[in-house]
Amino acid sequence: MVSIEHPSGAFVYVDGRRWFVRETGEGEPVVLIHGIPTSSFLWRKVLPILGRERRAIAPDLLGFGRSDKPRHGANTVTELAGQLARLLERLEIERCALVGHDAGALIAVALIERWPERVTHLVITNTSFRLERWHGTGVSPLSLLRVPLLGEVAISLARPWMLRRAMRPFLADPSMLDDEVLRGYWEPFEFSFRRTLIRLARQPFFGADDLRRWRAVLATHGGVSGIPLLVAWGAGDPQFRLDEAEELAKTIAGAHFLPFAHASHFLPEERPRALGRTIAIFLERPAAIPVLH
Repeated sequence: MVSIEHPSGAFVYVDGRRWFVRETGEGEPVVLIHGIPTSSFLWRKVLPILGRERRAIAPDLLGFGRSDKPRHGANTVTELAGQLARLLERLEIERCALVGHDAGALIAVALIERWPERVTHLVITNTSFRLERWHGTGVSPLSLLRVPLLGEVAISLARPWMLRRAMRPFLADPSMLDDEVLRGYWEPFEFSFRRTLIRLARQPFFGADDLRRWRAVLATHGGVSGIPLLVAWGAGDPQFRLDEAEELAKTIAGAHFLPFAHASHFLPEERPRALGRTIAIFLERPAAIPVLH
């Protein structure tokens, strides 16, 4: 493994491409996967909690954060899962627990679809396996990015205050998105992340058939079928609502379920200590977390 040290992580080269990876602790590995439009910055407060007992790792996926932004990079969840598997090989991780937020949860399940023997535990937070939930309601700012030329102009004019405004409805307490935290979430936009957003807006990241297949993967490999599964949810998420989390936990036999009050979509940002402790307990003793009947 070739890496370049960074104050809060390291750059790791895999197949000629540079990944930014935050890592702490020793022991059995647990890998934290971010969604859209975040990066490993989302997990910065959860990492040290898990790192007390385990090797906790949070990468910036290719195209995100500080990692490389290939002009013709991965366009689908399945491709990102394959790239993540290559990173894990480079980090000499044969088996690990996976924790996924938002689209990161889909990437985790896509990885299980191909390599179920590599995953010891699975935690999914605030995601959806229903295509309509990803589309949201009304006119999304991302819809402008789908229009040639207009999309390029719109993304070039994006500013930090716009990101703050976009994130506010998905935080139970918007005041926690102060200037310092906002800079952390905005930073990728200064490292060519705008190009990634354009690509994601114009090419399907996944489809309804993918989501149905991944639900089947959870039913086949998750819960009592093999891989212990925890559904952890920010209860106030207006888009990926609590009803879906409850339905998912009920339909996957043996799935553990825990909602977090006073949290919305960005659960790792809003309740990092509670989430970190819950994950640590689940990895050690899954039976300690309730099963929703």
